[in-house]
Amino acid sequence: MTPGIAWTTMEDQPPLGGFSHGTAGIAFSLLQLASATGQERFREAARAALAFDRSLFIPELANWADLRVFPSRERGAEPVDDTSPTTIRPPMVAWCHGAPGIGLGRLGALSALDDTDMRGDIDAALAATIGNGFALNHSLCHGALGNVELLLTAAGVLDRPEDHRALQRATAEIVSSIEVNGPVTGVPLGVETPGFMVGLSGIGYELLRLAAPDRVPSALLLAPPSRHSRG
Repeated sequence: MTPGIAWTTMEDQPPLGGFSHGTAGIAFSLLQLASATGQERFREAARAALAFDRSLFIPELANWADLRVFPSRERGAEPVDDTSPTTIRPPMVAWCHGAPGIGLGRLGALSALDDTDMRGDIDAALAATIGNGFALNHSLCHGALGNVELLLTAAGVLDRPEDHRALQRATAEIVSSIEVNGPVTGVPLGVETPGFMVGLSGIGYELLRLAAPDRVPSALLLAPPSRHSRG
């Protein structure tokens, strides 16, 4: 790619950025692999993936472009490619696509690669998520509880007062919303479903994590069980 490298991860879609289907998640995994093996080639591939991912940042939207191409709602119409700078649709603010997942991936890899670009991405992701990440459903994949994981991880990794305050505000907002409306899943119309990424089990899991982050690991970063949870 120009710049960097990327992968085709979804059929009939261009190479994507973001965590779930794109270069942010792949770069995170490559940096973990580099740390585990000591092989520099994985770190260099991660740097190239991050270069492509950063090329998708749209300053005026303070978020990263979602390059997915969706078919027109009109029967028989050709797919609509609205990824050009003049027609870009508002990016998602979610773990799967957009600032929360990208920031989370950068935080998760900070021990393997800590530089001004990584720190700048984290701050941009936090700002976008705090501003637009919680008036949503409650799911992990593309809802408020997936987004709050960015704030929770930032509070733990960076330990800055402003991150702790943002986490407290977002947690209170989410809990209040659940108390008033009940848990809202991430499927169409918020239909009740038991699944993890878009359903009730994931909502319950992240609430447990907010209550005991030292005992409940981050599923969205594929974290292993903590030593506290093994006892």
